Amino acid sequence: MLDFLYPIEDYFINKSYFPQTIGGKILKHTRKEGIPSLDGVQIAFFSLYNSENILKNSFREYFYSLYLGNWGVSLADLGNIPEGITQEDTFLAIKETSLYLLKRGIIPVLIGGNQDNTYALYRAFDHLEQLVNIASVSAFFDFGDDTEIFSEQSYVSRILMEPPTNLQHFTNIGYQTYYNPQESKDLLQKMYFESYRLGEITQYMEQVEPILRNIDIMSLNMTSIQASDIDEPEGLVNGFTGREICTISRYAGLSSQLSVLGISNIPNTVRGRMLLGEILWYFIEGVNFRIKEFPTINDTNYTKHIVLLEDFTIEFYKSNRTGRWWILPNEDSLGTSMLPCTEKDYLRACEGIIPERWWNLYQKTLL
Repeated sequence: MLDFLYPIEDYFINKSYFPQTIGGKILKHTRKEGIPSLDGVQIAFFSLYNSENILKNSFREYFYSLYLGNWGVSLADLGNIPEGITQEDTFLAIKETSLYLLKRGIIPVLIGGNQDNTYALYRAFDHLEQLVNIASVSAFFDFGDDTEIFSEQSYVSRILMEPPTNLQHFTNIGYQTYYNPQESKDLLQKMYFESYRLGEITQYMEQVEPILRNIDIMSLNMTSIQASDIDEPEGLVNGFTGREICTISRYAGLSSQLSVLGISNIPNTVRGRMLLGEILWYFIEGVNFRIKEFPTINDTNYTKHIVLLEDFTIEFYKSNRTGRWWILPNEDSLGTSMLPCTEKDYLRACEGIIPERWWNLYQKTLL
């Protein structure tokens, strides 16, 4: 399953790294030693590339130079997947590599290419017999093009329309209204999917943690970062700051359910690649501090808070260990599908304001 991978460039093997750095610690796929043993590895990185100046555009130069945190996470760099002759060839290589790692309990991290490769990451779950939740960090919904809502060229459209349909939920984080047709927004609402405007997220970054807590795949498009932070002359004027995108990456790492990360549209700038290294660093740190929590109704490790509204009774559950919050979808739920939320959602419910995430899920359970 790993035959698609090419070794890391010799430049990054021959270079000296301090033992306290990622480059001095990470297991590497080399020409001489081959693919390292993956026993005990928790996160495996691999990149997608074409033949144009791979050394200059590699994420490794700045990522390897970063110092490790006080972590117990084992890392491996499996090298590079060359782009195939066709897009489907590329998808196949990404899918098979990701599936192999997922079956071994390793988090695959795909770096490079465009966001269409999210489709291949999604297809890696076809043989795992589970429904999939996807979060896209992007200024665009990516449903279609200028002429139609659904398009064969859209990875989101393919996920929604092509069998087998394993998608359970889709969330967009950071869309910018003026880049997206209203029809796409309406379609998301009809499907009871979630979308959060850039300003809505940046105003209250803490809400990203519960949004990502039940996600399986996060697809991070680096065009969602404002151009000034990555020196991208043709980038978007507005977007996440470097600090904000690292916060999102750390929350993704903290999510004990998230098992795949894809980062696309890497800027061909020094500052962009430096930021990419830090995004990966924060993701690793998040994984290191993961705590698995899945509350149930009768679990004494959680405190139940009941909010009485005019037409509804909403049950909130707060972890006595971490202080994290969940909402019960409806009174008939057994607690296995609780919706993560924030304390702010609870406080607003106490004021009579129904949490929008809960309302969408409640309506979905009635179908």
